[in-house]
Amino acid sequence: MAENPMWNRPGAVSPAGAPATQQSAPPLPDAAPAATTVGRRTVAEVAALVEEIGLALSQGYEMSEFHAGVQAAYQWVLGQSPAPFTGRTGIPDRDQLRAEDDAADEAMRTGARRKFANGVQHAVMWVRGQTEDQPWFWAR
Repeated sequence: MAENPMWNRPGAVSPAGAPATQQSAPPLPDAAPAATTVGRRTVAEVAALVEEIGLALSQGYEMSEFHAGVQAAYQWVLGQSPAPFTGRTGIPDRDQLRAEDDAADEAMRTGARRKFANGVQHAVMWVRGQTEDQPWFWAR
């Protein structure tokens, strides 16, 4: 008769007199899983920028229209507010980032808030990985 240790499954108790088996747990990963990304940037990168913008404002920084667009885009990317031009909510996917980029581009050509639209577009382009020039800068 073949040995059939049905008791050797998670949560089961071995019958009296059965040999004890020791199952090892799977090894833990050496590092934490990769950070969540939006586009080509991590949520942590964008969150740090939003936090820095908030710090600048709390210390009296007067937000330019361009930087107001940057802030609005970053807050949308984190799911904190609707997209500035498309109105989408939640953390965006690749297609939604592109749609917001296109909408900001259109607003720059036809709208009254061109500097704001330029800030939104530049921030979204950075998040998408279309540029390495991150548009927020604050000289403390």
